[in-house]
Amino acid sequence: MIRLSRKLILPAALMAALIQSAAVGKMVIDRNTLLRNGQEVRLETGFVDPRDIFRGHYVTLRLEISQFPQDSVETLGDPLIRDPVWIELSEGDDGFWQPVRLYTAQPDAPAGPLLRGELLGMYNDAYTIRYPVDRYFAPELRAKELEQFRRDDKLGVILALSPDGQAAIKGLTVAGETVYVEPLY
Repeated sequence: MIRLSRKLILPAALMAALIQSAAVGKMVIDRNTLLRNGQEVRLETGFVDPRDIFRGHYVTLRLEISQFPQDSVETLGDPLIRDPVWIELSEGDDGFWQPVRLYTAQPDAPAGPLLRGELLGMYNDAYTIRYPVDRYFAPELRAKELEQFRRDDKLGVILALSPDGQAAIKGLTVAGETVYVEPLY
């Protein structure tokens, strides 16, 4: 067993705390950089309002592009279940972005923004994809208000996308109007 002298315990504890703080700081800065500089796209969504006893109320987002016909997109590569995929998006007439290409490897120069996801299945000639932006956490009153909007109008999510397909929720829309914008800090 290694014994540390009393003189080394305090500096070692301070160094561990500094490393942990730096790691958390980097995550916050990376997310805020994505929100500030990422390409903005709007996707149509629906949701339910569950609760997590540890994290509070959240909205599970069901992006409309989570399932789409295979023949509605150009597929580049051989998609395999549980593998990452990159969806190239194009803005539709209604302001919501739609998938136009599915890549099985990150493309070098796509024509439009990319959203990275995981291929869950190919059923009834449709792709089913899970995206990393499937939950939006909100205070209880805000979550209930959003649930009411969902019943009455079209709900949309505003995403910030990095060039490699990483995404962060930047805001929410109802009937085309922005009702929430995620603060940077």
